Amino acid sequence: MFRPFLLPFSLFLSSIAMAWPPVDDPCRSDFDGDGVVGMADLLLMLADFGAHCEVDPPEPLSWPDVRFTELHYNPGSQQGSDSNYEFLELTNADSVPVNLAGWSLSEGLDFTFPENSWLQPGEFVVVTTAPITFTGLGYPVFDWGTGGLNNSGELLALRAPDSTVVEFVEYSDTGDWDGAPDGQGPSLERLLLFGPASDAATWSASINVGGTPGAVNSLWVD
Repeated sequence: MFRPFLLPFSLFLSSIAMAWPPVDDPCRSDFDGDGVVGMADLLLMLADFGAHCEVDPPEPLSWPDVRFTELHYNPGSQQGSDSNYEFLELTNADSVPVNLAGWSLSEGLDFTFPENSWLQPGEFVVVTTAPITFTGLGYPVFDWGTGGLNNSGELLALRAPDSTVVEFVEYSDTGDWDGAPDGQGPSLERLLLFGPASDAATWSASINVGGTPGAVNSLWVD
């Protein structure tokens, strides 16, 4: 009796994956390669239907190491209004340049980096509600649009283009968090670049009034 060649189901899945998203080509279903999509192709598909295959899960995407380094969420009155001086700062802690195109800030803010938003290793980028205050000072500046940083604290997340949360920080002006950045002049600077971002011990008030946008923090441990 004729027995059609049975393609292992895992190979069938691979052939489906290679043909996805669908294209205008019915011959993508010609699994036996005889030039006709027929019963034999259906049998190839059904032969291992329901089988459990031990397949290693795909490796998760590894995104570059970009981190929050400074939050100026409530500028002091001696500096000016929040709307003119609020900012957050990120740094590329990786060893290769990063194109932030498609990366986004979420939760407290809603901002997506545009095309060609390159950040070199060790370079800082400032995102602010008032780009005119910071533009032209030697570092990239982006306008986050409407809204601002919450004066009493909130959750901020940095997401890769596939929405993976690369880092998040939930800062506050109470508890173990330094209260000086809340309207007294300093920014909230990161002391430990590789410390947990939402740990109050990772952060401290800057020495400088207004912080150090686009530059190395005034207090830096690692």
